[in-house]
Amino acid sequence: MNGAKHPMAEANRISTVLKQVLGPDRFPVKVDEVAMEYSRQRFPKSPVAKVDGQDLAGFDGMLTANASRSKWLILYNSAVRSTGRKRFTIAHEFGHYMLHTDQQDRFECSDADIETGGDRRDMETEADLFASTLLMPLDDFRKQVASQPVSFDLLGHCADRYGVSLTAAALRWTEIAERRAVLAACRTFQS
Repeated sequence: MNGAKHPMAEANRISTVLKQVLGPDRFPVKVDEVAMEYSRQRFPKSPVAKVDGQDLAGFDGMLTANASRSKWLILYNSAVRSTGRKRFTIAHEFGHYMLHTDQQDRFECSDADIETGGDRRDMETEADLFASTLLMPLDDFRKQVASQPVSFDLLGHCADRYGVSLTAAALRWTEIAERRAVLAACRTFQS
């Protein structure tokens, strides 16, 4: 697993395999199963052996290797209520596995990690890009939103299709929007 890897290229490679095996309606991606099976096929001497939810105080997810680096474990914070957030976290940690295991053998990730500087921020950004590309491939995402005005209903459809949070779907939409856009939600509370 050495050498510089590109997050979108790695995620698109996996997505292409999924499309060939499962067809165009392969969503939402069963990211936990994909991480284990794909890693077993591509890196049989060092696969992701387990994906598990635990109450992880202080961070959202973790990727860690055993002492011999012959098996990897992906953990996600089971205390997080959003299923979409959990799935994104698993995909993010799988991104670290696919992209960064030649650099370190343990990743502990929280929302604050993206705010740090240097290589760590770059790795977190790359893992996020891998996750969004794996879960919401641009070719399919574009088909879902083509020629439609953006709305919470449209983004909700995308969030449901890909099994991600509404926030993740909205962020993906901003990547392909032809113009700058602002999307705002307001909730009123009655006393």
